[in-house]
Amino acid sequence: MKRLLEEAVARGAEATLVTTESENTSVSFEANRLKRIGSTESLSLNMQVIKAGKLGVASSTKPGTEMKLLENALDVAEFGSEVNYSFPEPEPPVDPKVYDQAVEDIDVDRMISIGEELIQFIKTFDPAIQGSANVSKTISRKSISNTRGLYAQLDKTVFVVSAGFKFVEGQNLLQSWDWNASTGLDCDLEGMKATLKADFEIGRKNVEVRPGVYDVLFTPSGFQDLVSPILACLNGRAVMREISPFKGRIGEQIVAPAFSLVEDGTLDGGLGTQLYDDQGVVCRRTPLIENGVLREYLLDLESAYRLGRQPIGTGSPAGASPNNLLVVPGETPSEELLKGMKKGIVIDQTMGAWAGNPYTGTVTGNIALGYLVEDGKKVGRVKDCMFSLNVFTHLKSNLLALSRDVKELGALILPYCLIGGVSIAGRDS
Repeated sequence: MKRLLEEAVARGAEATLVTTESENTSVSFEANRLKRIGSTESLSLNMQVIKAGKLGVASSTKPGTEMKLLENALDVAEFGSEVNYSFPEPEPPVDPKVYDQAVEDIDVDRMISIGEELIQFIKTFDPAIQGSANVSKTISRKSISNTRGLYAQLDKTVFVVSAGFKFVEGQNLLQSWDWNASTGLDCDLEGMKATLKADFEIGRKNVEVRPGVYDVLFTPSGFQDLVSPILACLNGRAVMREISPFKGRIGEQIVAPAFSLVEDGTLDGGLGTQLYDDQGVVCRRTPLIENGVLREYLLDLESAYRLGRQPIGTGSPAGASPNNLLVVPGETPSEELLKGMKKGIVIDQTMGAWAGNPYTGTVTGNIALGYLVEDGKKVGRVKDCMFSLNVFTHLKSNLLALSRDVKELGALILPYCLIGGVSIAGRDS
């Protein structure tokens, strides 16, 4: 590694090398049966160089190819895009807790037994149900070094358990999934079972919904479709290109005071936690939206320079790459938010909601899995209907509450979100 970086300097270049090694073991069940047991190892090498003010990037998955990678990156830099930044001097990182020896030690037999427990539970719903489950563990080591003297590595474990079902009854196709993902073995199997059972029992009953305007409780899965346009607009490259409506609005109230969004690459147990971003900037906790006020953008080195801001540890050669994004939860459990709804809709899964222009804030899509709520209870599944809202308008004027409980969706950690004034229409209306 040292010799590689010295060679880059001798060739008149700055360089950053990111190496990720991982081992994954997984078991999967399909149609109520054990389908596959697999184990894979992977290696990713990513080299960035800056020479004569131009960026070159190259990658490989083959061990022992670092010198060839440097040659390729230097060749690309000869015709690469001009950049206005240099790779940073190393800053001391925090020491996040993202490794659990118990995850590395769990054996395949125990993983199979977890999957079998979930499948056996799903089979009790109905003899015709088709259950699926996946249990996986990943052990990874990410290393980063650069010609400024940076060298660091982080070991991480990830344990994921997911389960779901497919059930056909007449003309009704019902599907549902739930999952737990963690850097430790803390998996709430009983909570997953309860969610799947409730989805099955309520989802079998289809109910009609009249077109109109409703209060809607978005589950974390549904809420991510509303957060996605906000993230697109927070991207520093979009701001730099003047296509984001958030350009020049730092310090302005853009959504309701109840809404705060934090980027945190240092989060203990975060699936996206790391020491440094892929450009060598130390990770940190950064409020992006604080009590509804825009505080910062998602930045890489180029967009930070162009916008006159400081990088926040979310950079990659291709642009901003968030680590962990958390919508700060509220005070009320989601069950209480549901009980407080006189008449409304719960939206858990959508279809086609991310197909439009994110910079307008308009989100329209089919409700793939949703429920009608009357007097604080789900009374049945809604089908053949769509929802429509504008994220910027509704999160500013129609945000009713955020739940205390959250769910981890990869890089996103989201609560339930209750929004008023959401338009609901039939597909043909």
